[in-house]
Formats: sequence, C-alpha cells, structure tokens
Amino acid sequence: MTPVATTADLRKSGLSSREIQHACTPAGPWQRLLPGVVLTKQSPPTRLDRLRAVQSFTGPASVITGADALVRQGAALPLPRHVHVLAGPNARRAHPSILLERTTRPPEAIRADGLRLAPPARAALDLARREQNPHAVVAILDAVVDARLCTPGELHEELRLCSRRGTALVRQALRHLYPT
Repeated sequence: MTPVATTADLRKSGLSSREIQHACTPAGPWQRLLPGVVLTKQSPPTRLDRLRAVQSFTGPASVITGADALVRQGAALPLPRHVHVLAGPNARRAHPSILLERTTRPPEAIRADGLRLAPPARAALDLARREQNPHAVVAILDAVVDARLCTPGELHEELRLCSRRGTALVRQALRHLYPT
C-alpha cells in the first residue's frame, strides 16, 4: 500500500477529520504534502511519494510529463523543483510546487509505479518547449533518443501534432540533430 493518501480516502477508511489533523501536526506521525494529501509515514517524502501526492491532488485524469516522466521511464536528466502535470482544459487545482499545463490533447498515459506518465516523445517536447537554452533543448532530445525511449521520427511526429507555442528552439534542434 502506498504511504500517500487523500484525506477523503482516510475519512472513508474510518478516520475522523480531527484524527487526521492531529496526525499531521509537527508532533504527529504523518505529514501533509499538499492540500488534502497526506504522507502516512514519518520519514521525509521520496520523489515517488511527491509524484503520487501530485497525482492525488490534480485528479485521476492528470498525467505527469516533462523530466519526471522521462526519468521514471529511464532517461538521465536532472529533476526540477516542480512537477510538470498535464490536465484537461477545465482543471482548476494549482499549487506552487506543480507546473499545471492545461491541454486539449491529453496523451495516452503510460502506467509505472502507480503513476500516469506521458509517453516519452510527448514528455520530451513538453520539457524542451519550456527551455530557453538551446544546449538544454539538445540535451533533452539526445537523452531521450540515447535512452531508446523514442525515435527521432516519433519526436518529429509529436512536434507536428503539438501546439506551436514555444517550439522554435525545439524545431531548430530537431532539424539539426535528426533531419527528416
């Protein structure tokens, strides 16, 4: 069982709101990771705990993308402080530790470690589109192809399908690295 739970699920299991609140005090055995999401262990949360908390917070249709999705699937990339999440166009829940991107084209999620992850080509482009540094864009694309998570052709196809917003550097890098 995962140590991450929503307060709603804890109440359904028979705990009162008061018991949950008491367990999440500084002297208690639990900690609140996000509003309505609790870590039911005393040790510091792992990155996986944080990812599970983000998905509990953002809802069942959300998909983790960007660096976290790529690292979970085997790419060697640094992780940012925030977690990049794709959600439907009507998603309203936001938090400073979450980069919530609304999309009208949600990807078919890949399931791993109880998480819903964007496919590698989509996650790579979601990450690369937010980069300002051309060298970082190249590093992202190379990391995904080197890890054999997707092919250059899949990156080109995803780029064709995605929004053009923020893709100038990505297009330039793809043309340079992997001409069609």
